[in-house]
Amino acid sequence: MKRLVVFSNDAILSYYKKQEIKPRYFNPGNFFDEVHIISFAKKEVEEEKVSVLAGSARLKIHSIDNPFSLKSFFLFFLKREKIIELLRQINPDTIRAYNSQLAGYLAAYAGKRLRVPSVLSLHTNLDECRDHKSCQFRRGLHLFISKFFFEPYALSYVDKTICASHFLEAYARKYGARDLKVIYNKVYTQDYKTSEDSKEKKRPLKILTVGRLDPPKNQECIIKAIKDLDVELTLIGDGRNYKSLSNLVRELKIDHKVRFIRSVPNQEICKLYKKSDIFAISSFYEGFCIPVLEAMAASLPIIVNDKEPLPEVLGGTGIVVRNDTKSFNEALKKLICDDELRLTLGKKARKRAEQLDGEIMERKETELYQELFDKVISERKEL
Repeated sequence: MKRLVVFSNDAILSYYKKQEIKPRYFNPGNFFDEVHIISFAKKEVEEEKVSVLAGSARLKIHSIDNPFSLKSFFLFFLKREKIIELLRQINPDTIRAYNSQLAGYLAAYAGKRLRVPSVLSLHTNLDECRDHKSCQFRRGLHLFISKFFFEPYALSYVDKTICASHFLEAYARKYGARDLKVIYNKVYTQDYKTSEDSKEKKRPLKILTVGRLDPPKNQECIIKAIKDLDVELTLIGDGRNYKSLSNLVRELKIDHKVRFIRSVPNQEICKLYKKSDIFAISSFYEGFCIPVLEAMAASLPIIVNDKEPLPEVLGGTGIVVRNDTKSFNEALKKLICDDELRLTLGKKARKRAEQLDGEIMERKETELYQELFDKVISERKEL
């Protein structure tokens, strides 16, 4: 009986509401028999509604109060002990966290206390996030504790650190990570497969961009770039910039060629990629950017700005430009006028996506878990 404990990056309920529940996300290759999620949300979704996250394993969500609060800092160590006691009862074989802050710290600490291997998934360079003017982190003591306590402890003491891109390795090493492995986020290319016949050559061409409507994503650049183009733009995502972006569309008088879709089920989003002709994304910072890989899997020609890891993920199969309206406008014009170029770039993108297929990444995760599991068995035999 193999058991995994997961310190979730966010409430599972929030992923459920955003329709971002992915099969086997917490149980690659159905390696585990039980998956226990530790959530700091007071209210959580019913387990049966999100059971696919654990694949064939039994899923259990443990909803507990957030142990860290500046107002009750003196209670943090008491709450930490309660979490340790909960994990003792679960008796996990592996502990995994999905950020290098509180969740990563608790995974590393629990792993050391219970002598259980711990794994940290790294999806964001928090230094880069903190440096950006749109950073959502609280300033002052919250930032200090994360940067100088949680992150260094988590990255120094977990047994394995999984970076979602090579770009994140420098940040991980800066804070003490040693045993690093790059495993890209999982996109299953079979779900996005298209045929050449399905690509109708009708005008106007359909431009797609996908991502949270939050300041780091910079959809404003894409909207302005299509102002004088004969295209239709679809933005998929929701966030605090929805109102300002909607106002921008009205100010530019392009309501007739811009559409917002605020939520799409994960299993349905592939259909919107297949109906599109070009994918474009402009972002101030990323840790990986799944939509780029999804667009590649759908054989779309892609335009990204020159901020890593976007060019890394694209791997030379698309167009990389400066992060400004003029550059995106010129790149879009180039693709709109050249049917053959769109087809060629789309084929190259699809080929690279197949090399990074979700099944391959899932096997890499399974192999990592097996390595940790075998090491524990070996150590126990030596005692």
